[in-house]
Amino acid sequence: MLKKKISEVISESYKDWNAGDMVSIASGTGSGKSYFVQNVLAEYAKQNGELIIYLVPRIKLKEQIEASLEKQGITNIEVKLYQTVEAKCNNHGKNNDWLNAYKYIVCDESHYFTNDASFNNYTDMSLEHLLSTSHAVLLFLSATGDTIINFLKRFYKERKLIEYPLERDYSYIDKLSAYQSDEYLYKAMDWLLENNHKAMIFIQSDKKAYQIFKRYEQHATFVCGKHSSFVEHVDKVKLDSIINNEKFDTLFLIATSALDVGVNIIDLDVQHVIIDMLDTDTFLQCLGRKRLSDEVEEKVNVMFRNYTNRQLGGFISKENNRVEQGKLFYGATKLTSSKYAKLADIFFIDGLGTVKVNNMKYIKAAVNLKRYEKYVQKHNGHLEEIKSLLDYQEKIYIRDYLEDKNAKLAILEENIDNKFSSEEAKELLEKLLLKNSKTKKVIKSISIANREMTTLGYPYEFVESKEYIVDSIGQKKQRRIYTLNRVRQNGL
Repeated sequence: MLKKKISEVISESYKDWNAGDMVSIASGTGSGKSYFVQNVLAEYAKQNGELIIYLVPRIKLKEQIEASLEKQGITNIEVKLYQTVEAKCNNHGKNNDWLNAYKYIVCDESHYFTNDASFNNYTDMSLEHLLSTSHAVLLFLSATGDTIINFLKRFYKERKLIEYPLERDYSYIDKLSAYQSDEYLYKAMDWLLENNHKAMIFIQSDKKAYQIFKRYEQHATFVCGKHSSFVEHVDKVKLDSIINNEKFDTLFLIATSALDVGVNIIDLDVQHVIIDMLDTDTFLQCLGRKRLSDEVEEKVNVMFRNYTNRQLGGFISKENNRVEQGKLFYGATKLTSSKYAKLADIFFIDGLGTVKVNNMKYIKAAVNLKRYEKYVQKHNGHLEEIKSLLDYQEKIYIRDYLEDKNAKLAILEENIDNKFSSEEAKELLEKLLLKNSKTKKVIKSISIANREMTTLGYPYEFVESKEYIVDSIGQKKQRRIYTLNRVRQNGL
């Protein structure tokens, strides 16, 4: 549980904020960021006859906050969508006079600027528009807003940046495990179903999320973004109920990252969270949808997809293409080169037919590229990054690999000291399904099997010998024999 709330960290220093200051409030979900704005800053602004504009990325979150303000009788906070700001920019250009009415501009869920850039070409437009005003205090609130803050430090050095970090506490995580195959994901969900355990499951691909939902449709609720081609399968009545009641009635809530903003689940029965997200910012946002009770101490089991270095290679290639094209065209107002037949998706064509760069998507691509290249520098780099972010001290087991290894070890142990002909040894290899670590093909060679077992740390080997047998007509023949021996380890 969090030991401190953000109001305690800020204390009364907000009284010293001046026009033009940028304020970063970086703390985890449930740390009281919204409470500070609505109950502390709003009261101070009211005393001085000042207004606050509160910007959010989702309609449902806007409605939640407006309902909360109305319930509390707070009248000097106006809630708007970032998309509304972007519409103003498209319709009225760079004129920011409308912002003059506000002393404080609150950018809630400020990771919106980079995360939503994957499907919204105008997120950098709203950020630039808000930063163009110097008469207001700009607040950036997020649990995962490091990319935006680093952007401000680099490109707005002349502006004063005040930071209030509050260390995130993930001590509520009981067990952290990983998986690397869809087969094990289904196996885990089957176990949850059989044992009647509620779980939140976040899936990176909307197509895969829908496929999983169809498999467990009688026991699940499906949520995806409004831009998804699968949005017609979202039960809007159920979604509204989840948002309003902060609970879901089915056993599984299967969602894309569309659920990472504005939806909180406060339910003691939800003790399992499964996350298939490569982007660590999105990962933490999804994890934060599970809100902890203030009444009792909760423990949560988290299982996540570990992306292998081979899989990361594809993501590195994609992000590198974005970055390299960005370097070529960054800031261009028209297409100046035919080097690339197909432009990366960091570019878009505005209403005047001009090719432009989505600055936020470009920056996000550069950040991702740096992260992924760091991951592949070591074995299981993505897994180690998640472990570090969550400050998890125990060993993380990759469940499907662990079960596969245990099954293979059991087969080997059953056959210890047994003698096999060449055909029998090959039959055993077919049963083991050992794969060559380089080619990924099933091993059929005894010598390669021995080498691979050494690589995997399996304490077994096939020892070749020869013996003579008498065939059906009484002739003596020599044949190869393979004996499965246990290998001595650590001098034992």
